[in-house]
Amino acid sequence: MKGSKGLRTPLPIFMDVPPGRRYVRSFIFSRRVNAPFARFHLLVRFLLVICISIVQLRAIDVARPDPLAAALLSLLSLAMFLGSGMHSRVARIYVLLTIPTLISLFSTWIVFNPVPGRVTLLEAPVYSGHLDLGISTWFLLWLGLTLGYFLWTRKVILGLVLAALFTFIGSHFLALPTWTFAQVPFFHPLTLLVSDHGLLIALTKVLGYSGLIFSTIALVVSSRDAELIGALRQLRVPQPVIFFISTVFRALDLALVDYQTIHQAQLARAINARPRSFLRQLSDLASISVPLIAVMIRRSGEIGDALMARGYRINQVTNDFYETQPWSVMDWSAIVLCLLLFYLSFGTHFNLTALLWPAILV
Repeated sequence: MKGSKGLRTPLPIFMDVPPGRRYVRSFIFSRRVNAPFARFHLLVRFLLVICISIVQLRAIDVARPDPLAAALLSLLSLAMFLGSGMHSRVARIYVLLTIPTLISLFSTWIVFNPVPGRVTLLEAPVYSGHLDLGISTWFLLWLGLTLGYFLWTRKVILGLVLAALFTFIGSHFLALPTWTFAQVPFFHPLTLLVSDHGLLIALTKVLGYSGLIFSTIALVVSSRDAELIGALRQLRVPQPVIFFISTVFRALDLALVDYQTIHQAQLARAINARPRSFLRQLSDLASISVPLIAVMIRRSGEIGDALMARGYRINQVTNDFYETQPWSVMDWSAIVLCLLLFYLSFGTHFNLTALLWPAILV
């Protein structure tokens, strides 16, 4: 487009952030404007996360575990997570939520997947393979403690937990009478077997899945809907598909804003003035759905009216109003890394641990 002096006026850059803003909204929460991982093209980020995930799945194979490769890829995923640009408080929340998940994964693998090794650290029967139908004195005590706590405090969950802890600890130190009426075979006997090889596989699993979690979160947090639409236009995706996807993400963005507005209105009415139980908090969260759905229905009608007022038709030819992000040298370097990871995934099996530390796999 030429001006009065014959000069070409610059096109508006829709993906650039307005001056003065430090954070922009992404698919989840928000990220910093100058996030290192966000400088890569969206397609490159997606391919990089997919290739890392495939190599991680091969590194945590039970038949041929590769803990060194899993640890190295987990560090790369952690660097992507730290470079995604999310707020430090949100990042700490994600890390705190990930730690109990990984601990439960480690303990579950140890309990339900006994793997023999050179050194057996612990071996104990856990389940005999049948269910005993009957009544025990400890069960009657558990039921009485739970009922008494409820009649005293009118609370259930804490009473169940305290009674279960009391009966579990007490049954290991004191044997009380038990009346068994029948035995029903169920599943197979379980034995807790902890060996050095089992610990190695469990640690490899934890490292691999932690890398998968961090890389996925980094991809979602660093991506924006404008980048997705620009990438789809670069791939020559049909206009109706792009319009549908952009409308969905716009509706999700508006729903998140409406949820924050409704939640702030509840806080302004002193909904958290008194301590509330967990069930009551779930009830408060469910009560938000009613005004939220009503607002979403109203907004969908407003979006439809706005499209009709502008004469939009689904099959009409539209201008490319979204800037398509160009590829840089950094993107091509990441593509080379993706090709290398792709070769390690489907080419000759490469075990870094067997190459650098073969004694640990014997």
